[in-house]
Amino acid sequence: MNHSQCLSMVKAIAYLGDAASAQQLLATLQSTLESETQQMALAIDAKNFELIQKLLHQLKGFAPVFCHDSLIAEIKMTESLCKKNQSPEDSQLALQASSHLLVNLKLLLSEVNAQLSGPA
Repeated sequence: MNHSQCLSMVKAIAYLGDAASAQQLLATLQSTLESETQQMALAIDAKNFELIQKLLHQLKGFAPVFCHDSLIAEIKMTESLCKKNQSPEDSQLALQASSHLLVNLKLLLSEVNAQLSGPA
């Protein structure tokens, strides 16, 4: 079994009670990530911090179930940066953090895809 950088099926199974439930909810996570990573990329390009913050707030709902603690912390930190951006420096930090997080969310999506396509 590969060690995932972002996805933690061990956490998901512990949280949900069994592997079958975790696998079922993983499909929902997959469709959410597919949609929200696209929206986030567009929001980053448009410097739409309000939308980025909204998307990250929604992601925080599933993150404790499926994600390693480091990714959860990155989601929270990036959301916070997007909320408080009041200067050009704040905006630049928020954009950098959002872009880095987007890379990790795409990695999470690829790990979810691999988990769903692998043996049950």
